[in-house]
Amino acid sequence: MVESRGMMHDIVQTGFAARMRVDLRDAAADEPLVEAGSLRVALRMAGRTPGLERYDRDAGNYLAFPMPDGSCPVVEATLAGLRVGIPLGLLAQPGGVHDVAVRVAGSHFSIAVDGHVDDDMLSVPSLEADLDAPRTLSPRVASVRVSVPAGPDDGGRVPDARPIARSIQYWTPDGHDAWVGDVAPGFFGGRLHLFYLFDRRHHGSKGGAGGHAFAHLSTPDLVHWDEHPAAVPVEGWWETVGTGTPFVHEGRLCLAYGLHTERLSKDPGLPAGATYAVSEDGVRFRKTGRIVHPTRNPTIVNRADGLLGLAAGYDGQSGLWTAPRPEGPWTLRDATLPTSGDCPCPFEWRGHHYVLQGFGSFAHSATGEPGSWEDWAAAGLAPYDGLAVPMVAPFGADRRILAGWLGFHDEAWWGGWLVLRELVRFPDGTLGTKWVPEIEPPSPPETFVAVPGRPLRVAFPREGSEGPALVFRLDPAARTASFADDVPEPRFGALHSANNVRIGHLPDLGAGAAVRIVRHYDPKGGATIFDAEIGGCRTLICRRRGRYREGG
Repeated sequence: MVESRGMMHDIVQTGFAARMRVDLRDAAADEPLVEAGSLRVALRMAGRTPGLERYDRDAGNYLAFPMPDGSCPVVEATLAGLRVGIPLGLLAQPGGVHDVAVRVAGSHFSIAVDGHVDDDMLSVPSLEADLDAPRTLSPRVASVRVSVPAGPDDGGRVPDARPIARSIQYWTPDGHDAWVGDVAPGFFGGRLHLFYLFDRRHHGSKGGAGGHAFAHLSTPDLVHWDEHPAAVPVEGWWETVGTGTPFVHEGRLCLAYGLHTERLSKDPGLPAGATYAVSEDGVRFRKTGRIVHPTRNPTIVNRADGLLGLAAGYDGQSGLWTAPRPEGPWTLRDATLPTSGDCPCPFEWRGHHYVLQGFGSFAHSATGEPGSWEDWAAAGLAPYDGLAVPMVAPFGADRRILAGWLGFHDEAWWGGWLVLRELVRFPDGTLGTKWVPEIEPPSPPETFVAVPGRPLRVAFPREGSEGPALVFRLDPAARTASFADDVPEPRFGALHSANNVRIGHLPDLGAGAAVRIVRHYDPKGGATIFDAEIGGCRTLICRRRGRYREGG
């Protein structure tokens, strides 16, 4: 590698690496550390900088990792309007001398300390930046070197299979600001595969374009889970991945996804629309680079008749399509679907056909024939329970597993925690949800008994003096259940907001139905997750900032 000598570099093309040894002990005030032309590395006290309060709380999620004295120092790098940082409260030993590495490689701008990584992405094809010989601005810095180009780096790379030691329920990937976005499940090779949009900054990375990659988990039995390398990484400055689905073609596992290139460039020469990646072994994927349909959130599925099906519901595209192969030709089979919205999920179960769509739409057909669809969301029969963008895949002989994400907070709600359900089918074809029996939640549930004809009310007081309790209510007569603040007239929003949430059309629960409620505090999100299973056939979930005590 050649050290920088005060030259202007196209950092998108060449990249660079800045490596330094920094003493991070007793950080108590903002302090510049290193300057190398346009690159700045500094200690910053998160939560105290005017204009960055919301970033520190939500997008950067720094404030969830305070020091014992309540302060939140961050070692942070800035370049070309991008900001990446590591809160010292995240480190096992925040004091002493640490290796700090800042890199631009491809379109990625990252910082790494003690194996913890934060990353953002450049969103332009070319960016000249002055990378002068570095200047140390603090006695904390023992050494620093800037090199162009960055050189190889395997730090943070996931092996073919890395076991997940913690519960998969309410799981998030490693990283103080790493979250689960849209989830796409599928079954292949005796395993349930979960692909999800890896999110940082709640869709705020890459200048607000999201810059999402498709990450990958799998399990053979719903108990033991593995994390795999990203199936579809972001490699080009113009890339940001949209939701898709796994499918099987010619004996290989494929993953459909969209390219939302229009968020970054209007250049017609850049690929945009539906494409797919292919894997021979179900782990390592290769991008085909082929645009197969205009929609930028493609759902491609295997049909019982041997054809591939495609459901479109984004960017003006709609309807159900069929084709013999991913490249088409795609034929519009049905334009009468009564649902609309992002990320459609068509699936079949025991002869009935369903389409979940995005955040609240749901259609049903007893035959799947064109023109036979009913709007079950309008009839109040949608099985949404507070999760966003749920999708369904088969597992075993006659089971259906649903996966979605629980939104972070109202102010930064895109992306959050992974949540799994198992579908329940009632005799009339309507659907409910229950907890997956094989998956142990990270906190044990409390069990309450619903008495016929008598409403059930469980209050969870908030720790400290601020804010109302959260109340779970079950009204058998009205056939409703809800989580809401303990105020005279709580306001209920959309279910996927996961704030005050209410579901209806509950079945007759009979005598002594069990209501199980998990109350799980996640320090990474600074939030308590409340998850209820009602009579083994309906679920309801929400989250609140802060801690809450046991229910009663």
